[in-house]
Amino acid sequence: MSYIIVGLNYFLREACIALINWVGYRTETERLEKTVMLTFYVVFLNTGILLLMVNANMMKQPISLGLDGPMSDFNSDWFRITGNTIRSTMVFNAYYPILEFVGFFAMRLAYRLMDSCTLNKYETKTKSIQAYLDIRCGPAYLMHFKYSSILNIVFITFMFGFGIPELFPIAAISFLIIYLLE
Repeated sequence: MSYIIVGLNYFLREACIALINWVGYRTETERLEKTVMLTFYVVFLNTGILLLMVNANMMKQPISLGLDGPMSDFNSDWFRITGNTIRSTMVFNAYYPILEFVGFFAMRLAYRLMDSCTLNKYETKTKSIQAYLDIRCGPAYLMHFKYSSILNIVFITFMFGFGIPELFPIAAISFLIIYLLE
């Protein structure tokens, strides 16, 4: 379940970025601010709030409105089922930046090898300086989804961390990994 949540968060993040770029803003700062906040809201809703709501039993009446989950309180069953899913999602979020870094590094390496079949930076088949720079420099560095990821780690940790104390060291490891990769 945690892999599904993180995978869905990736697609939601890309959709938010595309939506904000489609809307367009006058300044780059305004666009980045809107991208960070929208991405954070959507990812936090998917990671923390929806998982909480799906398992919540908010209806005491016999009328069913779709809010009659299996658990009516934060008890041992909630921590065993939902808490375990949140913890495993945060553990996967901790090492996901490593996977993303390795994936993008492999893509840059593959593009360079497709260009000249060697890693020598002086041999190239490109016809213009811009094409050479596009291959050698890699994609544009996007910081906005990293900000929203940091906000998500903080909010999920403080929302559930007092019931699941292992989220605090997981968040510290996540921040250390992000710091070392940056």
